[in-house]
Amino acid sequence: MPYFISRNPFFFPIIFLLALASTTAQAACSPALQGSAYDRAINTTPVDQALFNRAVLYYTNEIRCKRGLAVFQSTRDVLGAATTQASNMARTRIYDHNLPVRGARNLRERMRAQSRSFRAAGENIAKNFVYVLNGRPYIPGDNCAFRYLENKQPVPIHTYRSLAQELVSSWESSPAHLANIVNRRYSRMGAAFGLDLRGQLCGEIYASQVFAG
Repeated sequence: MPYFISRNPFFFPIIFLLALASTTAQAACSPALQGSAYDRAINTTPVDQALFNRAVLYYTNEIRCKRGLAVFQSTRDVLGAATTQASNMARTRIYDHNLPVRGARNLRERMRAQSRSFRAAGENIAKNFVYVLNGRPYIPGDNCAFRYLENKQPVPIHTYRSLAQELVSSWESSPAHLANIVNRRYSRMGAAFGLDLRGQLCGEIYASQVFAG
């Protein structure tokens, strides 16, 4: 029986600093992420960006907490910049920090479009799939009925929880992305994703995680 190896998600960081800022840190680790809403499939519309943002914030703050850093707060400016980038990447099908979109061509423009000022900003982006392939061998099927090769179990659609976990874990494993997550200059974070249901393997995800201080 033929099988395919799913491609690992692509991850791409950017860091730019406009000025130095210091953050004093003492973090209290949070209890486990609770709530059945996080287990909803992500391919239903409209996308709940606030729910996804809370999940990414939780898993990102776990990393900060373990290192004794101040946890991030989520504010409208960074969430707005992330939402703009994620939706534009999905719409244009361009996976990059710089897009041919007037007023949102780069992180500087996207942040300046928000009302709140900032002294430093950075961004992580990622491209993934609607289905939880995560680099595992799979067997194709009609109507997106993928099965994992090793156990023949159906491949599920990502939930808000599983997508946030996978993205944050992959960012953590990349030194350049992790540098954004643990940067002491940043005090706030926002995350969003865009769906391209026309994409490969029954749908692609474009995600953006924006930091500011």
